[in-house]
Amino acid sequence: MTPTRTILYVNFSGVASDRMFRRRLDGIRRYAKARGVEVATLGQRDGRPEEVPQILEKLRPVGCVVEIPDMEPKYFASVPILVFDPPPYQDWSAAISVACDEKAVAEAAFRELSAEDPPIYAVVSYWQFDSRWAIERAEVFKGLCRKEGKECLSFRSRKDETPEERAARLGEWVAALPRRCAIFAVNDAIASDVSGALGASRRAMPHDATLVGANGDATDEDAAMQDISSVKIDFELSGYLAAKALLAWASCHARKREVPVFGPLLVDRRKSTRGRGRRMPFVLEAVETIRRRACDGLSVAELVRRSGVSKSLFNLRFREAVGHSARDEIEHVRLDRVFTLLAETDVPIGVISDMCGFGSRIELRKIFRARTKTSMTKWRAIRRE
Repeated sequence: MTPTRTILYVNFSGVASDRMFRRRLDGIRRYAKARGVEVATLGQRDGRPEEVPQILEKLRPVGCVVEIPDMEPKYFASVPILVFDPPPYQDWSAAISVACDEKAVAEAAFRELSAEDPPIYAVVSYWQFDSRWAIERAEVFKGLCRKEGKECLSFRSRKDETPEERAARLGEWVAALPRRCAIFAVNDAIASDVSGALGASRRAMPHDATLVGANGDATDEDAAMQDISSVKIDFELSGYLAAKALLAWASCHARKREVPVFGPLLVDRRKSTRGRGRRMPFVLEAVETIRRRACDGLSVAELVRRSGVSKSLFNLRFREAVGHSARDEIEHVRLDRVFTLLAETDVPIGVISDMCGFGSRIELRKIFRARTKTSMTKWRAIRRE
């Protein structure tokens, strides 16, 4: 009997229930399952980092995918490892990795925030997140602001301050921001803190400030994030690519240090970037109708009819309140559904356009390629190799 091959997913972060980690684990499992490889997990409930050598000796995995490596590389000995964003203070040079396109994340945030041409921008990061991804997101965002000739203020917490001190300083910084400031928080946890500080300083989103986070982990049940727009990152693909790279490395089929890249899908638009213009009741109704019925063939003409106002007034007020046109919002919601169907189902590509409300397959193909620079077939294939 052929011995069972196993990939070990190591996550001692203490937040194993986080959607990011669950989606990443889903991707690892999906690739492994297609190749007859089992996936085991190791976290705080299963042991301590110091016990990793004994666990590896017992399990004998073909390799390990390591999340937040708050442990010493020597624990893994000669077992092949793939590490997400290794810290600079430890030598993980023997590990392989996959990488997020942080430049694309910052660009997506900037596009969303710049829709209304704000007079000033700001970026927020914490020292705990001073790893490569956080630094790159912040620096790319500031560079985009400079390119547009706009000032970008910056908040960065201090290494030696307590969470209470950081919160107090963030509150003072937010309270001093100019009105109509567009803020990029490098991840959703920080965006939640910024949102709280805005509320405490009586700054309403999106009238006084717009805000975008990153990672796209929020759900409608997450009270702290339900109003915050976020760059939705394809973490399921990151896990899929990690398992693929690790198995190729472990089997000696690949010895080149090629780093697979995953990136953002789109911005999950919520209240914090839906514009700051007049909040006419018919605009609010139109936004909710789009979220519910965009994939049912909903048209701008139908929204105009339902509003009871002229087409020109509807378009003007919608753009004032949301920051872009109703047509753009419909397309955005439809594409979100397309990405989900391609990544999570086996629905034939030929019928996806009908399921998502596009007028034709040709229309969807053009829009999809313009957004992703690839075809739907290739986009799905990279997840099914």
